[in-house]
Amino acid sequence: MKKTILILFIVLQFCTLQIFAQFTKSQVDELTAKGIAAAIEPENPAIKSKAGELTGAYKEKEYIQNVCAVFDNLYRNWNYQRDPGGMEYFEKAGVSVYTYTGDCDDYATLMISLIKSLGGEGRIVCVSGHAYPELYLGKDLSESELDIFKESINSYYENKGSRTRAKYLNYHTDSNGSVWLNLDYQDRYPGGKFVEYSPDAEHLVIYSDGSYELAYLNK
Repeated sequence: MKKTILILFIVLQFCTLQIFAQFTKSQVDELTAKGIAAAIEPENPAIKSKAGELTGAYKEKEYIQNVCAVFDNLYRNWNYQRDPGGMEYFEKAGVSVYTYTGDCDDYATLMISLIKSLGGEGRIVCVSGHAYPELYLGKDLSESELDIFKESINSYYENKGSRTRAKYLNYHTDSNGSVWLNLDYQDRYPGGKFVEYSPDAEHLVIYSDGSYELAYLNK
């Protein structure tokens, strides 16, 4: 039985490679962007309900603390599970909001869906075989303005009685001055470490409206 399962798995892996071999890199990027954008569902009633449930106690707080509440919940409860059969599959956020199960892109689409349902904006970045969400903080932000975000994040965890603290924030700044905060699960707080720091790493940046671009965000 085990040998049969192993053979089937190898066949599926081979078929997956054969399928992707039919596409150019630009076509794969386009398909990835379309699949991820279609999985973002901020208007889904279940998404809106979950966002309200998670942030109810922070309605009078700074917006970043609402984001902390969403991040903290997903970070603590997400169950990582690879896509079955080695095939790439983008679960709708309206489904994963019930299961809290999936791979990195499913985590990212659910995170961005919840953030957008609260009135915020975000994007998903793919690099080095990994996908993660980023939160839009604003444009042309000064160091003092970024420090305010960090202090608010630390205040959230302090008020919860947690020892979690952000010593510094990891974010990307686009050429137009837009600042995007890392929301990956590599650390226990928003603004934690990136999965990739190499200046030569090419990033596929996917926006919630379905547009996308290739960029070297670490340069």
